[in-house]
Amino acid sequence: MGPRRGGGKSFLKAARAGKADAADDAHDHDAAPEQAPAPAPQPSSQPASKNKADAFLKQPEASADDSSSGDDAEKGGETRGKVVQRHKREQKILKEQVKRLGKKGKDEAAKLEAEMESRHAAELAALAGERKQTAAEIVAVADSLYTVHLSGEQDSEQQQKKPSKSQKRRDQRQREEAEREARIQAELAEAGDTARAIEERELQTILAPLGLSVHAIPPDGHCLYRALEDQLQRLPAEVAPPPAAAELEVGEELSFLVLRQKAAEYMRQHADEFKPFVLEEDATASSGSDDSFEAYCTELESTAAWGGQVELQALSHALQSHIAVYCADMPLVELGEEHKGTGRTLRLCYLRHAYGLGEHYESVVPGLGQVDEDDAAAAEQDDAPAAADVAAA
Repeated sequence: MGPRRGGGKSFLKAARAGKADAADDAHDHDAAPEQAPAPAPQPSSQPASKNKADAFLKQPEASADDSSSGDDAEKGGETRGKVVQRHKREQKILKEQVKRLGKKGKDEAAKLEAEMESRHAAELAALAGERKQTAAEIVAVADSLYTVHLSGEQDSEQQQKKPSKSQKRRDQRQREEAEREARIQAELAEAGDTARAIEERELQTILAPLGLSVHAIPPDGHCLYRALEDQLQRLPAEVAPPPAAAELEVGEELSFLVLRQKAAEYMRQHADEFKPFVLEEDATASSGSDDSFEAYCTELESTAAWGGQVELQALSHALQSHIAVYCADMPLVELGEEHKGTGRTLRLCYLRHAYGLGEHYESVVPGLGQVDEDDAAAAEQDDAPAAADVAAA
């Protein structure tokens, strides 16, 4: 009986121990959070504490996965601020669950925290990449728009800078004058000591005894009028200006262009006097043609047509001045001799061989010393009578 009794006691102790273990297990299962029910019992060689840690730590991961899948569903609509807020919520949930586990699930909690941090960093990096791409696209679009705008402005400026008809005419005249000057320079280089040099030496022998020299005038088709302009500007201050100057506006001068207009105006006013000479020069004009005479006057005042003795005669009357023209192989030519006593003597020289393109007029000015008016007049009277005509240039 004793052994059986002792065995019964052992059996009762074992039963009580089993009940105590079962009660402990039941108590531990009841302590689990409601949102993480324990999985169905399965055979396992791991301790109960490890199973509990897994049950607690799977909840944050599942929650994070759900949130991540939600982000995928809303891809492209979540801003960086919303992503950061979501990360904070996920971190808060994970911390609360780790606290419940205590020290038992420390290693697993650290692993999950590292995984979450890695995922958060990847999401932020991806979002930053999308923003950079978007910014680059915006910059590219802005650059293309700026290029189109700039191209449009350049086209507009080119259209605005389109030259007018008057500008085209001025440009054409400048090109013609440049070509003329180039031809003159080429001819000068080829001419050497020819008829020009001989003519200049002969003219110098005439002017030097009078204390006069040549002042160069550009050969641009206006040489006669430019030479007269230079002479008018050199008149002494005490000499009364030509009456034609009284008709000018304040600040206006008797420039070569104004002199052209004055010559044409005087010729129109005295058409009967000048028309025979003009029509004689114009071989294509019919006798007494008013149209041809008017065309001649219009060309005189509006182009670079060369002038000659006809224009000098008209200007001597219009300016009420004495005009003296020196030439190397001709006697002195005088026009407007009735105005000698006014002190308004305008001196020019006429060159036949100055340039191969045609005759040329220069201005004659005091050279080695001031010319005495009486001595110059006496020298001019000693010369032979005026030539019938001085060719135009």
